[in-house]
Amino acid sequence: MRKFDYTSPEIGPKVKKLIERDKKIMFGAHTRTQEIPLGVDYAKGARITDLDGKTYLDFGAGFAVVGTGHCHPEVIKAATEQMQKLIHISGCDFYYESQVELAEKLFEICPGDFEKRVYFGNSGVEGIAATLKIARHYTRRPRLISFLGAFHGRTFAGMTMSGSKKIQRAHFSPLIPEVTHIPYPYCFHCIFNETYPKCVRKEFDGLPMPYCLSYLTEVMFERLVDPEDVALILVEPIQGEGGYIIPPKEFLPALRKIADKFNILLAFDEIQCGMGRTGKWFACDHVNVIPDIIIIAKAIASGFPMSATVSRAELQDPEIDERAWQPGAHGSTFGGNPVIAAAAVASLKIIENGLIENAAEVGAFLKAGFIEIMDRHQIIGEVRGQGLMIGFELVKDKKTRGALPRVITNNGKNIKEVITGECFKRGLIVYGAGFNSIRISPPLIITKDDAAEALKIIDQVITFVESQLL
Repeated sequence: MRKFDYTSPEIGPKVKKLIERDKKIMFGAHTRTQEIPLGVDYAKGARITDLDGKTYLDFGAGFAVVGTGHCHPEVIKAATEQMQKLIHISGCDFYYESQVELAEKLFEICPGDFEKRVYFGNSGVEGIAATLKIARHYTRRPRLISFLGAFHGRTFAGMTMSGSKKIQRAHFSPLIPEVTHIPYPYCFHCIFNETYPKCVRKEFDGLPMPYCLSYLTEVMFERLVDPEDVALILVEPIQGEGGYIIPPKEFLPALRKIADKFNILLAFDEIQCGMGRTGKWFACDHVNVIPDIIIIAKAIASGFPMSATVSRAELQDPEIDERAWQPGAHGSTFGGNPVIAAAAVASLKIIENGLIENAAEVGAFLKAGFIEIMDRHQIIGEVRGQGLMIGFELVKDKKTRGALPRVITNNGKNIKEVITGECFKRGLIVYGAGFNSIRISPPLIITKDDAAEALKIIDQVITFVESQLL
């Protein structure tokens, strides 16, 4: 396998000028998605037009945020009408209809036939922080469990619970104490060298579980962590930034069983995989597992910043259970903002009016297309996905599943940068994920024609990259 010459996408004059201005003022920790020099003028539906007039098919959706598509007219209408009546009054202190209406709708769609309560924040990571506080306050237990490969945000709570990349944690210690990370079922690269479904040979209280989960019950709980000290297990039903990794169907039911056995709260981070993206409201709905807490964000308000932390009522309401947090223990000035809540209510109505079914149908078409591409090419090792949450992993060798070199070009680019850059040159926006994966997360409104267009471009790109590498 050889390195090759690679040329980054050309930048138009207006976009270039904007980037130069940006560099002089913005904070240095911006990731700035490599090889996608996108300077946006406007966007509509699944298309983005840059300042120089070039239009792109958006298969990233602002990192799975604009589920209803860019600038959906019903969302704009709801937000505009609300702005004409009330833009802000703190929802932690006062009352207004859009916040209550949104909460009632969330309780209807969130899993679990029990009374619920919700905390509204401004971002997914605020929902993660709220979840940690809920769990520790209610259980009076100190320890927290998360997973390798997880991404839960970049605040101290978020980066402590994350296990994705070292850059997200480096030089910020000490982090939140008493957090333990365990392996996630990444079957394509199992760290125990097991093979699914043969790895499902362990049981927990009579329920089958993947071998990797026995690391929690038979190693961690026996040697390092007393389960009676554990307040919370936090998990993504489908890992997002970790590589769009879908665990075996036995994983979440077994995790629920373990949590119940030791009276540990179980929280699902559905920030990226929720809101209809997988062809159901939530990814956990595919295996009918109900969490104690579910964290929602990204697509909840079609691009307006919001999160919702929905839980069993007793976990957040001291009138039901005195162990719940007390008034003043948590809050947010902007959480549940009237305008954003109105946009969220409109977004949920749009999603339930056909977009969930569309995600399932077009997602199946798209996944089948990626599998066909994989079968014809050497550097795609696996296609995985549910609905319109699809990932494909790039490899050096299909049989050994060996990773490509960290650098594959003469100017120091990795495989994710090259694939996303070549797609961008051809008018398609996709993002990388994990170390060697590409994620596909378009708006839920895309058609099969959109999917076919994206598949054609990606096939061209894979063909070109293979011709340079092999």
